[in-house]
Amino acid sequence: MMNVESYRQYAADCVRKAQGEETPEERNIVLNVALAWLRLARQTETMEAAADDSAGAEDESGLAAEAADDGTDEAGPGDDAPRLAS
Repeated sequence: MMNVESYRQYAADCVRKAQGEETPEERNIVLNVALAWLRLARQTETMEAAADDSAGAEDESGLAAEAADDGTDEAGPGDDAPRLAS
């Protein structure tokens, strides 16, 4: 998978290429491609940040669950059976 820096580099390449285009229409087309690369970079950053946040939340909830579990089974097999009084 490509990375955000690659997307930004492609956008910069498009801007340089646009400067050499002969007509305004051609410049606009290449500049729009540059904008598309920049949008993709921004979307990728947003998705990566969301994935990192999600992974962090899962780690935290896993730690909380481990802390709450003291290693004993409070309800195991046969716990529902009536107990005899001694």
